[in-house]
Amino acid sequence: MGNIVLKITALIFGIALWFLVISQKDFQLSVSVPLNFVKLPETMAIASKPPHSLHITVEGKSWDLIRLNNIVNDPKQNSIAMVVDLQQAELGAKRIHLDSKNFVSAGFPDIHFVEPENQLLFVDLDIDTRITRNVPIKSVATFTAAQGYLIADEPAISPEELLVSGARNALTRIIDIPTDSSFFDTLHASQEFTIPLDFSNLPAFVSPSDSSVKISVNIQKMSSRTYDSIPVSLIGFFDRQVYSLEPKSLSVEITGGEQVLDSITAQNIELVMEYNRFAIEDADSLSPTVKLTLPAHINREMAIKAIQLKPEKVTLRKKETKPVATADSLEEVAP
Repeated sequence: MGNIVLKITALIFGIALWFLVISQKDFQLSVSVPLNFVKLPETMAIASKPPHSLHITVEGKSWDLIRLNNIVNDPKQNSIAMVVDLQQAELGAKRIHLDSKNFVSAGFPDIHFVEPENQLLFVDLDIDTRITRNVPIKSVATFTAAQGYLIADEPAISPEELLVSGARNALTRIIDIPTDSSFFDTLHASQEFTIPLDFSNLPAFVSPSDSSVKISVNIQKMSSRTYDSIPVSLIGFFDRQVYSLEPKSLSVEITGGEQVLDSITAQNIELVMEYNRFAIEDADSLSPTVKLTLPAHINREMAIKAIQLKPEKVTLRKKETKPVATADSLEEVAP
């Protein structure tokens, strides 16, 4: 116990000596580093799918390797990498041998690349002509209206196409570029959304001109409106002095978006009843056909939810006449 101070001092010096010896010795470490391509001419592009990273062995002092190991685990780091200079690249497929000249270790001058003993490290690369083209954008986002509201038209994408740049062979295989699968529900007002694009299925080394797209959604409050005294036209080959419809006019109730209903007048609605339908369907009362003329910009399937007639049917009436109808009294009645 009297020599405890001496013993602690000896232990400290022993540990310091051990660290000194270890720090002077070279060790090897296997790490995964990014594979970067630089100086490729603007008229060319990479058409193949080389790996994003490579497993390599490096050699250096223990402290340097410890610091290096902490850095390479960061996916955003660029100080340690295998770099391929493509300034003199030519079109076509080629196999590139990687060695110490491709190894870059910024901030670690004493760390060196160790080339495998039993096999060469290489990467296969295909160089093609670079082109640009517009690719259609496909929306896979989902929009739903709140209760009492409706989506009055297909969501409008702006822009409808995206300019992309890359290898000719790669770009010709792209059919469209989807948005991500965003979901927006209970919408009760028209809005414009910024939706990210999904590039997960794009070929390697394809450069899009933007990363998002704007989608406008037309939301309208649902309402119903009644248009009274709409005449029903009886068409076909018949004696109009004998046959007629009862009633001669109906009320038409249309359910849809409020803004769409504001654009509809009685002149946009036509009710047509074909004379032959009564014989074909063997019925005295039938529902007439509704012809609704809407402006070209209105999506009828989405903006109009229901059309109801009041009453729902008309009846074909025949007058009792003593004289026999002559051929001169028969005519084709146009709508």
